[in-house]
Amino acid sequence: MTQHALADYVRILARGKNASRNMTFEEARFTMSEMLAGRYEDVQLGAIFMLLRVLEETPDEIAGFASAVNEYWPEPAGHFDLVWSSYAGKRRQPMWWVLSALLLGQMGHRILVHGTLAHTPGRVYAHEVFQELGLPAATRDSLGTIVAPLVYLPCSEVHPSLQQWLSLKSVLGVRSPINTVLKTIAPAGVPSVQGIFHPDYRTTHSMAAGINQDTAAIIKGEGGEFEVNPERPCQATVVVEGEEAQFRIANDSSHYDDKAASPNAEHLVKLWQGQDHSQYGHDAVLRTAALALCAMLKTTDYVSALSQCSKAWAERDKSLLA
Repeated sequence: MTQHALADYVRILARGKNASRNMTFEEARFTMSEMLAGRYEDVQLGAIFMLLRVLEETPDEIAGFASAVNEYWPEPAGHFDLVWSSYAGKRRQPMWWVLSALLLGQMGHRILVHGTLAHTPGRVYAHEVFQELGLPAATRDSLGTIVAPLVYLPCSEVHPSLQQWLSLKSVLGVRSPINTVLKTIAPAGVPSVQGIFHPDYRTTHSMAAGINQDTAAIIKGEGGEFEVNPERPCQATVVVEGEEAQFRIANDSSHYDDKAASPNAEHLVKLWQGQDHSQYGHDAVLRTAALALCAMLKTTDYVSALSQCSKAWAERDKSLLA
């Protein structure tokens, strides 16, 4: 039989305890390009994902995979000011970050959110919140026709295999590197914000952004989303076209008595309309928006960004979420 084109790339990861190694950027990019083109066997896909899970994916591999996926963005995606990844979902708290993105839209920026369909019981996902709030969701073909400043695009509309591969967690029992990859993708030249759950992945994300010369803001976010938890100090990493800087956002309080106890989107509506004066929600929204603004402006001047967002919040159109 003729050897499959990906056989050598599986072998890189699978030659045993002493001979196996991680892929280079180019090897990872080729591997992902082949898989996205459908030129793979199911057994190869599972082997590559699980072997990388065991070896622990490197920044070069994540950057190479992301570079291949980025070739599939629909052309209108490149005209947004910021790409916002949302893959973790929320279990205990509302998605306060949606109000952060909405606020930035009110400030004149266009935000494209991409994410996954619901896959874990008990969690609420971005597409559900967008639907409940009446915010627009796009398909690959309709993205260019939507003029709203905040739009949701399922990852399956970037490439249909991406959602299928995310769903393999229920088959394999553990997350695969595709979860990390999708948090890092963005059209060429468009900044992104990336929330992580495990602090060890901060370096992987920032180094991958550096390799691809991307601009990104990265934090350990509430529930794994890009959202500041105001009860904890927040270590932010901002990568601007490959150059990394870090700064720390202090917490004013280690406990807020008015913290919401559920992910219900009604909390978002009430805070936006001014019916609910949750200090936790207010601080989460503004601090998250300020960090995202830093990514768009390619700056680490968080204090100035927070001031701009605070002013915009005071002047927001409260009728937007009716």
